[in-house]
Amino acid sequence: RSRSVAILAQGSEALHSNQGCIVCDIMVNIPKTRNTYCRKCKKHTPHKVSQYKTGKASLSAQGKRRYDKKQAGFGGQTKPVFHKKAKTT
Repeated sequence: RSRSVAILAQGSEALHSNQGCIVCDIMVNIPKTRNTYCRKCKKHTPHKVSQYKTGKASLSAQGKRRYDKKQAGFGGQTKPVFHKKAKTT
């Protein structure tokens, strides 16, 4: 499952508390701020970022319909299934 990063608020001084934080619960180092374009300032400034979980997949999405059609019938698994997940040690 992929995790996307969302821009929350503008500002260079990004305050962060460890209570109930998704970023702190996962054993991955992710920057707390990211330098992105601000339409207000019309230049790149540091923005506070956080992790979002992937939303529920829709059954009516084109890719899902195509995948289900390809999987239907005989022939087994048609697409590669990723097994080599990153170690957290």
